[in-house]
Amino acid sequence: MKPNHLPVSDSVPYFNALTQCVDHWGLVPEKTVLVRDGVNHVFATEFIDGAPVIIRISDGTVRDCDELLGELLWLEHLIRHGCTVTTPVPSRRGELLETIGLDEGAMHVCCFKRFGGRQLDPTNTAEWNDELFLKLGRALGRIHRASDQLQLPVDRDRRPWYEIKLGQFPDPLPVIFNPVVVDAMRDFTDDCRKRPILPRHYGLVHRDFHAGNFLVEEGKVQVIDFDLGCYGWRMMDLAVLLFVYYYYPSLQVPGACAETAGHVLAKLVEGYREEYTIDREQLETVGDMIMLNTVSNYFLMLPDPEHWQTAMGNPHPHVRKSLAWIEQLWLNGQKLYVDLKQCQL
Repeated sequence: MKPNHLPVSDSVPYFNALTQCVDHWGLVPEKTVLVRDGVNHVFATEFIDGAPVIIRISDGTVRDCDELLGELLWLEHLIRHGCTVTTPVPSRRGELLETIGLDEGAMHVCCFKRFGGRQLDPTNTAEWNDELFLKLGRALGRIHRASDQLQLPVDRDRRPWYEIKLGQFPDPLPVIFNPVVVDAMRDFTDDCRKRPILPRHYGLVHRDFHAGNFLVEEGKVQVIDFDLGCYGWRMMDLAVLLFVYYYYPSLQVPGACAETAGHVLAKLVEGYREEYTIDREQLETVGDMIMLNTVSNYFLMLPDPEHWQTAMGNPHPHVRKSLAWIEQLWLNGQKLYVDLKQCQL
């Protein structure tokens, strides 16, 4: 959902790293504001010449520098291929990534150009509409098509979806988790891992494509925050958006149902197909990709639902009720239905 809001015990190391990297990019400390915290701390700031930028500081125990460099190389490749995505800015030393050594450990620092667009409100039908869904589909299709033309170096590669931190089952399992639910989820994800990987179906994906991670400026979509980018099924990027706003109880938009989700999916697919291919077999996996989101959401939020309730703006129903809904899905052996009749299969 919003992994950068994962609670951390102490933010001091991030601010210490920020202080030490000011000179690396020529930042203006008094223009620097924390905009997102967690295992990544994200700051909005400016260069000395007034150019607006974003500084992202990552805990080295969560992301190693090689994996982060893979993300930055991927972004540069996407930009060269016409995608409007987060733009890395090298430091004064010409480095895309600066590592700050602290007593608490290594902190990895990246700088990005700050887009001028704004986030949209999914409950506002004047802006959350078919025209937007077509644009989002085009943006994802363009990103996926360009990503298929990239081969990251072995020592700068990203991880598959099941190896990223948020995709792993805790071991040992904390007592707060229902073991019956976890066993069902584990069987499902193990089955997903065994599925064949077909060309154009699987590759680098954003993996966190929701309204918090794209901006719109003068009608143009700007995709940000590729931190969770990994290797996975391309339909994962469409499924995240559907799960968050058309199934997850705490964030559902008015009128959300399987039919509405099918309509949104149809428009996303229509836009996507202007840039890249989607076949029947891919579309028929969207429901399973949404179920994978229930798994990651469960493990992410159950340890601290009150934190997430605050981070998500105190939605109704409470996050605890959404987590109970997820548990019940798995206890009952239910799948989330997506109305595919509106898609041209």
